[in-house]
Amino acid sequence: MLRVGIVLCLVCLASATLSRSDKKKKSDNKVSSSVIELDLITEKPKWKDIVENHKGYYHDTAKRASSQMTLAYVTPWNNHGYDVAKFLGGKFTHVSPVWLQLKRHAGRNVITGDHDIDQGWIKDVRKAGKSSNVKVVPRVIMEGWHRDDFEEIVNSEVKRGEVTNDILGIIKDLFLQKHNLDGIVLEVWSQIPTQGIIERFPRVVRDIAQKIRKAGFVFILVIPPPVYQRGVRGSFTEKEFQALAGDVDAFSLMTYDFSSFQNPGPNSPLWWMRDCVEKLVPDASSPDRAKILLGLNLYGLDHSVTGGNHIIGHQYIDILSTYKPKFLYDGESQEHYFEYNSSFFLPPFPPSPSLIPVPVTPFLLLVFFRFLFL
Repeated sequence: MLRVGIVLCLVCLASATLSRSDKKKKSDNKVSSSVIELDLITEKPKWKDIVENHKGYYHDTAKRASSQMTLAYVTPWNNHGYDVAKFLGGKFTHVSPVWLQLKRHAGRNVITGDHDIDQGWIKDVRKAGKSSNVKVVPRVIMEGWHRDDFEEIVNSEVKRGEVTNDILGIIKDLFLQKHNLDGIVLEVWSQIPTQGIIERFPRVVRDIAQKIRKAGFVFILVIPPPVYQRGVRGSFTEKEFQALAGDVDAFSLMTYDFSSFQNPGPNSPLWWMRDCVEKLVPDASSPDRAKILLGLNLYGLDHSVTGGNHIIGHQYIDILSTYKPKFLYDGESQEHYFEYNSSFFLPPFPPSPSLIPVPVTPFLLLVFFRFLFL
């Protein structure tokens, strides 16, 4: 029962990564049966079934597996998710376009990227996500900050106030410009240069979060995993989580990239994902667990003797069509993999599909269909 409860919690409370593309009009690939009804959810998938069904999606695009919070990022490194969000917005409660950067220049805070904001796209996402009342919360990354910059805002309440006011100011300005943004996703933790600053940084995040939420906006914090491969301790632990849980709407937990091209292996092993949640909130009955949005990667890893690459949907389909590989299943990580042309490939498959009792669509099956359980 513990395993089922955790799996369902992690799948329902999740964040996923989409990507930006040009604005081509989507083709109509609606189907009347879900992947479960088509018997496509299996521990023994076949390459042909994936290739033949990857373009289809279930006709009821507003159907969700959970009424709880789900977050999707729209990123610039792929050319499809930007359009996906425009017709599958109802799958999510929050969509975060990767638009804004908070930089330091000559002792001043400068927010860049606002020229990327697309009002027409926001309107389309809101229309598609009407059933889930989807909120648009752009990611703001603190980019290019040096140690002295971080020390300054940690040690000075005035400087912390300036950062907070600048972030809140851009949100309000964009809101008044009819972009109607609902808050932000702040990414900063992985940019902090020293352990000494990390130990003092919760007060900075707390000040920013409190002011943004008081103004009526959503505040989500991106956090790295509390533990890495071989048990290496992360920089964000239970201590930091407890210090911020009362002031943050949600934590976007980066539970992917467990392995590297230098140390090949699974991308997001289920046991590790569970371990990350349990280390942040050991008490299974704590309501704070509901604030963790478990990161689900929508890409695979292609390992080779010379290194490797990240694989996205269309590349995955090309590989399957060309090499027609046989899938193998790793029961420990609960991910599939296959070999082709002397390379080792690990796409990110969902844990124990039989434990997920909800109808979904066959859209980009096995590489991208994780987010369709949301």
